[in-house]
Amino acid sequence: MPTKALTILIADEQHLQRLHIEKMLNQLGYYRIVPVQTFEEVLILTDIPAQPFDVLIINAGLAANGGGALAFQQQHPQVRHVLVYDDQDLGPPTCLAPLALVRLPGSPDSITLEHFMDIIDPPSPASGLRVLPWLRELARSPAV
Repeated sequence: MPTKALTILIADEQHLQRLHIEKMLNQLGYYRIVPVQTFEEVLILTDIPAQPFDVLIINAGLAANGGGALAFQQQHPQVRHVLVYDDQDLGPPTCLAPLALVRLPGSPDSITLEHFMDIIDPPSPASGLRVLPWLRELARSPAV
């Protein structure tokens, strides 16, 4: 069961990409989502200390405008978890506890987004059995 109180900020210049990510998050049970188009909007919204964001999902092109995701995370500690996608220069992995900084070489799909949200918002052990994403995909493919 997802934590309904998590607030998620999606930043991408392309409206359809923001909409697609928001729809995938809605399917996972997350509805407190703010989509923005520019890095300036990200800065304005993350500078409000009374309303911190739990998760920032941002396109690498926008993150580069602010010096990169790592620099952004260090300057804005109220954003606890960051997912950067379309990142072509992954370099060595970076980790700041208790933050999660995940970088993807392409756009997130539903399985990747589900895994990322499971890291941030792990399912409760009492919620019953979960079907692994690869098993779900296997069940959808026709038998040969």
